[in-house]
Amino acid sequence: MNDFLKYYLKNNFLTIKKYNEIAELYALGYDKLLSLYNDLFIDLFKYAYKYSVFYKNLYQKNGISMNDVKDLSDIPKLPIITKTDVRNNSNLINQGFRLFQSIGYTSGTTGSPLNIYRSPFNVFTEQAYLRNYRSELGFNLGSPMISIRGALGKNATHKFNKYSNVLYISSQNINSNTIVFYYDLIKNFSPVAVEAFPSLLYKFCFELNKKGLTLHIPLSFTSSETLYGFQREFVESFLHTHIYDWYGNGERTICLSQDYNNKYYPLPLYSINEYFSSNIVTTALTNNVFPLIRYQVDDIVQLNSFDFLKNIVYPDIHSIQGRAGVNIDLKDGSSVACIDHSFKGISFLEMAQVHQYSIDAPLEIKLVVSKGFNNSHLNTFKSKFSNMVGMDTDFFITYSKMDDLTYSISNKFSLVVKHFQ
Repeated sequence: MNDFLKYYLKNNFLTIKKYNEIAELYALGYDKLLSLYNDLFIDLFKYAYKYSVFYKNLYQKNGISMNDVKDLSDIPKLPIITKTDVRNNSNLINQGFRLFQSIGYTSGTTGSPLNIYRSPFNVFTEQAYLRNYRSELGFNLGSPMISIRGALGKNATHKFNKYSNVLYISSQNINSNTIVFYYDLIKNFSPVAVEAFPSLLYKFCFELNKKGLTLHIPLSFTSSETLYGFQREFVESFLHTHIYDWYGNGERTICLSQDYNNKYYPLPLYSINEYFSSNIVTTALTNNVFPLIRYQVDDIVQLNSFDFLKNIVYPDIHSIQGRAGVNIDLKDGSSVACIDHSFKGISFLEMAQVHQYSIDAPLEIKLVVSKGFNNSHLNTFKSKFSNMVGMDTDFFITYSKMDDLTYSISNKFSLVVKHFQ
């Protein structure tokens, strides 16, 4: 599919119509929004019960009739479904005509990828939410933007889409030998925004910094992986930018976006989210052809309040730990999150990654450092890391290059890589 068709499939009069509808939702009060959430959920449940073989069998097996669910307070009656359920029952979940559907693929970072079917409505609705969010932050569609992604592969350095006015940069080709080329390319393009995985944006800025090159890009949009504090701190200072993070998943069952104060909030009527101590249970409201109802997402979102209905509309989100796999499991059964605090404030430390091979084996910490890193910096890091994991947790240091770190198939970075289940 060429760039013209790709652009106008996502950006057309239907996208604009949905964009305007979303903008109006922000003016609604709590009671009205909650009522709309309720209506959409009931419609989705009845539709799935009536037309989806998977859900009809699932609910009947659990003794649930269509009349048993009358409003949002009944949602806990429904069973939770997992990635395995979706993977094994894709054809039974899917409804509608395949001819008019597209397929989205999850990254497969925690297993084999899932195939998610999407209707045209779902595609332009997703685009409308993204456009509305970015426009509220000062970015207008058509303004020059660079996109640092892995989709171009190794054989192309960059690609320009004139319809969207986006300059795509091949993340696989960013290194000390190419960074001056990219600097000249981007400086001439004069972007007002950049979108990238946090780790790719961080790496890009570090390569520029090592060459003494500077850029000013006012808006930065990150997504798809955990945004660590040390990454935000460096990138915002270096680019004179503000990072706005978009937390979501490939299944499109949840989206939490950051505002000016770095607080996360849900996009209105995008999904219904139930927050638990070890995961999130999500219900997508924008994809009737492939309904995902009470779908488990293995991330952890911590809240400051515990009102079930209020948290659907206006959750007070304290933090997003990201995928459960980024935690380090200790011998005593405890789990250490927010390990990125160990890397803050360490001069000449470019990147780090912790590899855990088993509960009992020593942790391997791969450090990517620049000239100037010395024993004093190393000892400071060791002290901070030991303070996080405890003095009885053994670890060893391996000095590495950026390319030696582990990334997923889709080029996503995780600070902690586990080599066991």
